[in-house]
Amino acid sequence: MSGDTGPGRAAQRRSFLRLLAIVARRDYLRTVRRRGFVFGTALLPAAMAGFVILTTLFTPSFEPGPPADMALVNESSMALAAPAGGALRVVDRATALHDLAEGRIREFYVVPAGYPDAARVERVTPVGRVPSLDDLTRWVGQEQTLAGTLRAALLAATDVPPEVLARLLQPYELNLLTTAGGPAPSADELGFGFLLPYAFTFLFVISIFITSGYLLQSVTEEKESRVVEILLSSVPPAPLMAGKIVGLGAAGLTQVAIWVATALVALPLIVERVPQAASLSISPQVLVLALAFFIVGYLAYGAIFAAVGAIAPGTREAQQYSGFLGFFAVIPLVFASAFLADPGSWLVVGLSLIPLTAPAAMLQVLALAPEPPWPLVLGSLALLGLFAALATIGAARVFRATLLLYGVRPSLRRIFAALTARG
Repeated sequence: MSGDTGPGRAAQRRSFLRLLAIVARRDYLRTVRRRGFVFGTALLPAAMAGFVILTTLFTPSFEPGPPADMALVNESSMALAAPAGGALRVVDRATALHDLAEGRIREFYVVPAGYPDAARVERVTPVGRVPSLDDLTRWVGQEQTLAGTLRAALLAATDVPPEVLARLLQPYELNLLTTAGGPAPSADELGFGFLLPYAFTFLFVISIFITSGYLLQSVTEEKESRVVEILLSSVPPAPLMAGKIVGLGAAGLTQVAIWVATALVALPLIVERVPQAASLSISPQVLVLALAFFIVGYLAYGAIFAAVGAIAPGTREAQQYSGFLGFFAVIPLVFASAFLADPGSWLVVGLSLIPLTAPAAMLQVLALAPEPPWPLVLGSLALLGLFAALATIGAARVFRATLLLYGVRPSLRRIFAALTARG
């Protein structure tokens, strides 16, 4: 008899996987063909495309003259010299006005006759022109260049030796090193390197709420229409529920993959406007771990929402229950300051080990930690995977126990009995 146990269990596993694949394929195709799914998926690419088109059409074209795109009019008695290799040139007012009218510059600066007794410098811009974000960013750099030029002229008037003057204008050069002697990342690299995993966290939270709607709708519709009774005549509850979770989860991941692909296509345009974004990078191991937490967390929440759909007497109640449970997914974002202050604190570790908060918490930990904290990563992933498996089994049992309850909310005793049932 022991010899038949192994082949029998193998056949059961093959049957389970086959039925799961059939249900997953059915629910996946059914979901991606919905008009709401197509519209929601295309909304982000359409919005990004519209943004690019609008900014292209309504942003005035400007070609700064290389390399001098900053004009300075000196009307004071002090000698001003443009720094070597800089993007500044000293011109008269007539030349500056002509270049401004021709569009070769967007503004020019005037050092008035009363300088340096009156420390007032003028910036002249065209009438009626509203400053843009690019203007504000450019003005910051221009004001720094202007301050350096005036400082050099003031120091030169006091007969400061050239080598002292150079050191006063540039007192140090910052070299970024780690304790091992290697190069350390800059502030821009740290900031933009954090954006990608953090965006992954937001995608996870958003996709949880979007796909939960499809999952709840699928379960409650089939339960209310009694189509599920026909399905259960051919498919047991466990592969039916697991197939729904996998199929609808795959639909959600398809949506997220399209969004990520759109973001990658738009990344060169972002780098063109924000050059610091060129340092945006993420190590392959962090990307793999983030994807693992994304998928396993998706399956865990999918099982929970499937159970909610089975328990709820209708679609409205199911959405209310799922909204409450979905709040756990955003708790790590509420405590984002704790992750930034101390990624190794007890609060961060606790949120990383609790299955409902682990996906969003670990995505932030992976974004902030210089190296993945492997004990915490493996422990969190193991607990999350175990929870997803148990939640799937529990959802199937609850679904089977509440199958014939139409418009009735099952009691807690009935739900607990279904969860603890054997077989």
